[in-house]
Amino acid sequence: MLKLFFIPFLFIVFSTKNARAYPHYIGHGYNSCITCHANPMGNGPLNDYGRAFAATAVASRSFESVHKPEEKLGEESGFFFKKYQQNIFRPFIGYRGMLLKRNFGKPNEETEYINMQLDASAQFKYGDKDQWIASYTFGYTPIPRSLKNTPQAKTMDEYKSREHYVGYRMANWGVYMGLLDKPFGIRIVEHSAYSRTTPLLNMNDQSHGVMAHLNTEWFELGVNSFVGNLAQEKSLRQVGASTMMEFNAGENFRPGFSLLTSENDFLKMNAKAVHLRTSMGKGHSLMTEWGVTNKESKAAKTNRRELYGFLQGHLRADRGLYVLNSLEYYKKTSEKNYKVRFGPSVQYFPMNRVELRADLYNTRTFSTEKSTPDTWDFLGQVHLWF
Repeated sequence: MLKLFFIPFLFIVFSTKNARAYPHYIGHGYNSCITCHANPMGNGPLNDYGRAFAATAVASRSFESVHKPEEKLGEESGFFFKKYQQNIFRPFIGYRGMLLKRNFGKPNEETEYINMQLDASAQFKYGDKDQWIASYTFGYTPIPRSLKNTPQAKTMDEYKSREHYVGYRMANWGVYMGLLDKPFGIRIVEHSAYSRTTPLLNMNDQSHGVMAHLNTEWFELGVNSFVGNLAQEKSLRQVGASTMMEFNAGENFRPGFSLLTSENDFLKMNAKAVHLRTSMGKGHSLMTEWGVTNKESKAAKTNRRELYGFLQGHLRADRGLYVLNSLEYYKKTSEKNYKVRFGPSVQYFPMNRVELRADLYNTRTFSTEKSTPDTWDFLGQVHLWF
């Protein structure tokens, strides 16, 4: 197990010459999410700089006139292609849909289109330095596939507030209060990754609480105390605290660690992880996270210890075009078998406000007791924002 833990870590350390948006944009020189988001830990609507960066550095110019300057593209990055005429209110609309093919290429292949996200957001900022912040996001939340056609599904709302908070931000520190994602690990967009599902940090696992954020020349720190999602029944709310810390160990080289503890009437959980993000040249990056969770069932009085690993490389093939390769690991320590998932992805921004992505995943279970056939899944995604 120690070999599985250290090999990816050592590979990153010794292959790095120097010691917004998606976390892999560290390859563009952006270490912290606060550069492009109002929420300092990422997710949620983009701020003005984030919109301009997406238009002038990420999106392809294939459908733009060669005579249009980058400055004009930045001006058109506002809501519905407009330049903002005031500095207080920022609306945002986002959609993400996915074509999913399970058992891809096999006789029992299943095809399904999922509307994953349809959000409308409103952001307000006020003050001589925009230090006062308020954000509200309302949107569509599909019922998980595993819960469809169950009694629990009837109690779930498909439309709800996904994030709402107020904040005060000065210089390199800030305090935020409301419904927020918990700071923990690398906040990747792949919600089905073991690094998201194992510590219970999926796309709908936000919690009400207070978060403090500090970003200095040497490190970035997020600390969160939370009381669960108040829209849930009290017995289901996970109450606890989490923290994420990354260090500037070199130019665009960010090792870090995360801790989380929470519990409700049924489950007590502790999670810890080490992670690293690093640039591998202009637009290229490498990220890894390795963690362990301990889940105690209060009713059954049992403990389950889980290990997970995540490694993902990003290659900027051209402006607007990225090639990704992912490797994941998952194991319950009480069992001999473990799972490995790997596969390539292509991420393409043909124009500003449009993202297309195609992923092919192979999942293999390694077991000394029985042989399990590999599974292949194809995911085709479209992401639009205005």
